[in-house]
Amino acid sequence: MRRLVLLLALPAGAGLGFVVSALWLLAQGLPQVSRLETFRPPAATRVYAADGSLLAEFSVERRIPVTLEELPPHVIRAFLAIEDHRFFEHFGLNVGRILKALAVDVLEGRVVEGGSTITQQLAKVLFLTPERTLARKLREALLALEIERRYTKQEILEFYLNQIYLGNGAYGVGAAAQVYFRKPASELGLAEAALLAALPKAPSRYDPFRNPDRARARRDLVLRRMQDLGWGDAQAVARARAQPLPRPAGRPKVRAPYFVETVRRRLVETLGLDPVYEGGLRVYTTLSSAVQEAAEAALAEGLRAVDRRHPRRKRPAQGAVIALDLRTGAVRAQVGGRSWSESPFDRALQARRQPGSAFKYFVYLTALEQGYTQADTLIDAPGSFPGAHPLRPWKPSNYDGTFEGEMTLRRALARSRNLPAVRLFQALGRQRVDATARRLGLTGPLGQGPAEALGVGGVSPLELARAYAAAGSGGMLPQPHWVRAVYGPDGRNLWPRPPAPRRVLNAVTAYLITDMLRAVVQEGTGRGARDLPFPVAGKTGTTDDQRDAWFVGFSSRLALAVWVGCDDNTPLGRGETGARAALPIWKATMAAAAGTELPPPWPVPPGVVFVEIDTRTGRRAGPDCPETANAAFARGSAPTRPCDHRTLRWPRLAGRLTLMPPTP
Repeated sequence: MRRLVLLLALPAGAGLGFVVSALWLLAQGLPQVSRLETFRPPAATRVYAADGSLLAEFSVERRIPVTLEELPPHVIRAFLAIEDHRFFEHFGLNVGRILKALAVDVLEGRVVEGGSTITQQLAKVLFLTPERTLARKLREALLALEIERRYTKQEILEFYLNQIYLGNGAYGVGAAAQVYFRKPASELGLAEAALLAALPKAPSRYDPFRNPDRARARRDLVLRRMQDLGWGDAQAVARARAQPLPRPAGRPKVRAPYFVETVRRRLVETLGLDPVYEGGLRVYTTLSSAVQEAAEAALAEGLRAVDRRHPRRKRPAQGAVIALDLRTGAVRAQVGGRSWSESPFDRALQARRQPGSAFKYFVYLTALEQGYTQADTLIDAPGSFPGAHPLRPWKPSNYDGTFEGEMTLRRALARSRNLPAVRLFQALGRQRVDATARRLGLTGPLGQGPAEALGVGGVSPLELARAYAAAGSGGMLPQPHWVRAVYGPDGRNLWPRPPAPRRVLNAVTAYLITDMLRAVVQEGTGRGARDLPFPVAGKTGTTDDQRDAWFVGFSSRLALAVWVGCDDNTPLGRGETGARAALPIWKATMAAAAGTELPPPWPVPPGVVFVEIDTRTGRRAGPDCPETANAAFARGSAPTRPCDHRTLRWPRLAGRLTLMPPTP
């Protein structure tokens, strides 16, 4: 008998030793489950507008982490009912389910049935490969036991609900709630919870978008299980089964796509690719939803109007809008074209087009810095200037083909007369004007010769908006920026503070050029905006053959540039000036941006005085002066001689100059 026991004990001991040895070998090299304490799964970076509304998400795996406290109880019960209803009773392994699954696998000769608990599923998802082998199942069991030893049931369940893949790129119930129902997980109903719980077994097979019949059957199975377990009453389950499945909504539309793409590129440049796509960052931007929506609507309508006026033009008109906070440089709106899906090329930042008369801003600004005043006069008369070819002089004309003789700087800029601007450019010298343009942020080629005065170089809408902002802000050049803050999972702000604006203009000079740009709106080519219920200043721009149309300007809060043209540089069509094609877009956007709290007038800096002048002669206005303006001057530079209209009368000149007014 003793020998029999010994004979039986030896193989049993050997078998036990083999099992123990096998388990020991399998346990070697197992991942440290303590990594769960510092584990950070790839999570989507979410991008928000200034008002907190969601603009976009960047992710490789779409995740929105949630806590158990955020979830309705029926969401948790749905997953437990179908995946592991004894979760809170076992120690990580459900022995009964394992034995049953093992018997089925032995009969089939392969692994066909699971029996895994939620803890085992978590171990597999986080630490193991999906291969279906006995060795992997044993390693999974060992990991599950270790996870259960280290963590509470609530912690394990929360890990699981944030990790499980639920199809269509969604990892975890937070992301799945958005993908399938466009709502946060905290708002999921019973039927919605049951559908999500139906997916872990085979996300593709039970995809409600591709296989609705299978998805409905699996969802209803979850509901029956909940009812059988006493976790849902019959009436609630019946109502849930009657609810339809969600319909495909396509990928969520990215709001402000040109703006968002700029943000994405700057995030990647500063923080790196992995943190942006996997770091679960919260990005708070400068975008104003109201201004952006107004800019998009205004540009769309403006381009449709241009195309309707010229139905024979083969290519549709394009356009761009960029809006900056006048004082800080925060980008409030950015529209880089009529359709991101058709063309992601961002014309607000990347296109370099001729600014036309919008460049005159730099010429007249330079003149003010050199001591000229609004009342000084220029000659609007035909003239020849050095051209690109030494034997062919350049003979510019005005847009309407007429000449007006002597006129003040104020009037010449307001009416956008070309000849006075060219003569002023020649008097100042190219170097001075170039230096002003560079100081205000223009970086590209500005042109050669006197034609530079009429804007033959290349600029972007962003550059012009920023340069004009320097005048409206009292002389401070802002640094455009798109991001206010970026918070990581630990709550730290990862984003550097944007550079502060720097002074580039004397405050008095900035106010004087602003006053002259106000004259453009009140008295000149920008009259289409003078009925806005708050003060604005700006300048039209039109290039040869109406290839580019601009309006660039500002209120006391916002700088705004609008460009309209064709990508292939073909003409927009006869009559499509900055005032006709671009100004309506600018006006509509600026009006919407103002909202109910209208921008106040610009503060008058010390050293500025106002004098009523004759806009033709620049002298102090008298009772006989038909066209006058209350113009700003640096103290001590205002005109002193009154206007005597009887001795300064001349006929309106057309075509060629035939008569000059007498010299006072």
